[in-house]
Amino acid sequence: MKVSSLLVLVVTLAGCAAELRPAPTAQVLPGPGRPATAAAAGVRVVAQTGTWQAHPVALDGVVTPILVTVDNQGGVPLRIRHSDFALVSGDGRRFVALAPGEVHGAVADPGLPVYAYPRSVFVMRRDGGGRVLVTDPFPYDPFFDAFPAVTWTELPTHDMIQLALPERVLAPGTNVTGFVYFPRVPRGLTSADFTAALVADRTGAPVATLTIPFVVD
Repeated sequence: MKVSSLLVLVVTLAGCAAELRPAPTAQVLPGPGRPATAAAAGVRVVAQTGTWQAHPVALDGVVTPILVTVDNQGGVPLRIRHSDFALVSGDGRRFVALAPGEVHGAVADPGLPVYAYPRSVFVMRRDGGGRVLVTDPFPYDPFFDAFPAVTWTELPTHDMIQLALPERVLAPGTNVTGFVYFPRVPRGLTSADFTAALVADRTGAPVATLTIPFVVD
């Protein structure tokens, strides 16, 4: 095995991800999943949490995926960019949405429970199929925890790219839906407002700034 194909990492597993749900003051649409909405200037935005079911299933341990719909019933084309969306915490911290290509890291494939992953130094390599394998480089050293071979998925995945909110010009009378990926919401926060600052495509002039309040569990 070539040395250049190895990457030595320190693996520290995070706890359960914080969850967002619409605040009591949010306008919630009828139907499953409690989608929350806000509207102004002929533009409506719908934000829904807890809907990611694609690959990898544990994505919310790395980022906060939110399913977003933008419906343009106004009079001007809108410029849709991931950077138009943010989560603003109650203490003023701002988490701007990431493009899929900006999401980096690796997620463990389902199989072993959380307590099966110790903290130690591991070697990451690829197998013949391009999958990422993490193994203990010192299996016989009593100073290192034993670690079974685990398959990890590198981010972004194909699903993350394909299901992301398209960056495009949204003509009047049309809508677009897709996932927006935010940095993982840290534990300790009690609230976070989803914000969408939408601008006209040709001039960049503000058209609507929409806010949907969420609470953090």
